[in-house]
Amino acid sequence: SPSWSPDGAQLAFSSSMRGDPEIWVGNTNGTNLKQMTFAAHSVNTSPVWNPKTGQQIVFVSDRGGSPQIYRMPASGGDAQRITFEGSYNVSPRVSPDGKSLAYIARNSEGKFQVALLDLTTQQVQILTDSDRDESPSFAPNGRMILYATVIDGRGVLSAVSIDGRVKQRLTVNAGDVREPAWGPFIQ
Repeated sequence: SPSWSPDGAQLAFSSSMRGDPEIWVGNTNGTNLKQMTFAAHSVNTSPVWNPKTGQQIVFVSDRGGSPQIYRMPASGGDAQRITFEGSYNVSPRVSPDGKSLAYIARNSEGKFQVALLDLTTQQVQILTDSDRDESPSFAPNGRMILYATVIDGRGVLSAVSIDGRVKQRLTVNAGDVREPAWGPFIQ
């Protein structure tokens, strides 16, 4: 699960090259590899950079017993847990302005839904009403979140506004949609 740094010079990724899956950072040519997490007997995965500052990496870890989202300085250091509602939170994506975090939360009914965490106030809002959402991705302007969900047994492309008021489903006649992502904003 690699993730480019905002300046394109480094990659953050998960690797089990020394045992348990840990978060690593290295130059794009494979040099200067640095292990970032050291959580024995846990899985650390899905790293993403804060696109605004490049100074933090957000990732998923089960070090507390269930998958939760953590952040740490991109230069290394202690990880801080940032999701506390629910027992299963995965697929983090930081908004372009660095102020919000979209992720997939499993609720008490077993539904997987897109959630939005305000990183300043720690307020969480569930944005979708479906039950098998995955892979949230912010639009370059930060106003919409693209994601995949399952409707009537088929994977479909969906979008929701960051306030949850506008919901769209973009269906196709054949195939299933999985892991959508916005392309970069081209000026």
